[in-house]
Amino acid sequence: MSIVYGIERIGRAVTYMKLRATHFALRPIAQIIYRKKHIWIISERGTDARDNGYHFYRYVRERHPEQRAYYIIERKSPDYPKVAALGNVVEWGSLKHWLLYLGAEIKISTHINGFIPGNNWHYFLFASRRRKNEKVVYLQHGITKDDMRSDSRLSTNVTLFICGAKPEYDYIQSRFGYSENELKYTGFARFDSLHDFAMRRQVLFMPTWRSWLSTNKDGVTAEDVKNSTYLKCWASTLKSPRLQEMAKRYDVSFVFYPHYEVQPFLALFQDAQPCVTIADFAHFDVQQLLKESMLLITDYSSVFFDFAYMKKPVLYYQFDEADYRAHHYAQGYFDYHRDGFGEVVTEEAELLTLLEQYLKDGCTLKPEYAHRVQGFFPLNDARNCERIFEEIIKM
Repeated sequence: MSIVYGIERIGRAVTYMKLRATHFALRPIAQIIYRKKHIWIISERGTDARDNGYHFYRYVRERHPEQRAYYIIERKSPDYPKVAALGNVVEWGSLKHWLLYLGAEIKISTHINGFIPGNNWHYFLFASRRRKNEKVVYLQHGITKDDMRSDSRLSTNVTLFICGAKPEYDYIQSRFGYSENELKYTGFARFDSLHDFAMRRQVLFMPTWRSWLSTNKDGVTAEDVKNSTYLKCWASTLKSPRLQEMAKRYDVSFVFYPHYEVQPFLALFQDAQPCVTIADFAHFDVQQLLKESMLLITDYSSVFFDFAYMKKPVLYYQFDEADYRAHHYAQGYFDYHRDGFGEVVTEEAELLTLLEQYLKDGCTLKPEYAHRVQGFFPLNDARNCERIFEEIIKM
């Protein structure tokens, strides 16, 4: 055993003991303070408020102020002020967060472990073992389309699993072990805000991440990302003179906003054409970018579902499908060629040719893809939060 490994094991043991001591010391206090008060805590990752958690929290605060609901978020988050404006905001990791976490009747989050005050260890050691009458609602961050076994009933132990689309609901129901009472197709909370938008002459590039290039993966450096196929392909596209030509010819601008896990490496994409804005998490809101853009270019990111929900066209640039399927997520029910809402390409030249074609035609959704969207989202209204709230009340 190396000295470094030994130190790491000691560190993990100390972390475990601290979490265990805090958990068991505060639990009886929390249960006394919040006994029979029917507290809800709502969160995303603890760092943000721009997803299903925030949209549902806003709905609860505005439509059901009688419900004692609290939102958990870091004070340093750029989204903290807008949650604070709604009231009952609680700083992530604070004593109040611990007490609310241990005393809340219902825990609601976009991520399975989003509401916990500790780290992932805390979730697996304690959060997955619910006390009697405690309920957990999984709002999801994105529509499940791949073979996500981590979302199975045995892994999540949630009381209510919210689905955003009908095919997604059918797939999870058939594969993941949830009962009819635990799995509900209501539509996502954030979809309520997708019915009111004004577009700019803007195209959005929004690729997802890669597990082998994640900031959470030990040993991954900026140099690893710099030398990756992922960076080379996207950086090449963003540097293409053809983008600058299209910007002038069609009076359009471009925005590059990669996944949260790729954001720490944004500096590696700064050689893009002048017509491309490299957008960072702190200054750009995902939903606002989606709403104001006229066309989306992604790879496998489930964000394309939100875009298609608004009946706007999508292009898929999938230059590394074999690696993605082998090392990131396995194929699920969704086939991009059969079920997708736009063309799938693997070469930069083909992508740019299709992009220009769409710009020339006014970026309208083609009939075949419009038909697929309609079948995927039979619920397409502004009552998603309302349906989620009703399902939670019925639990």
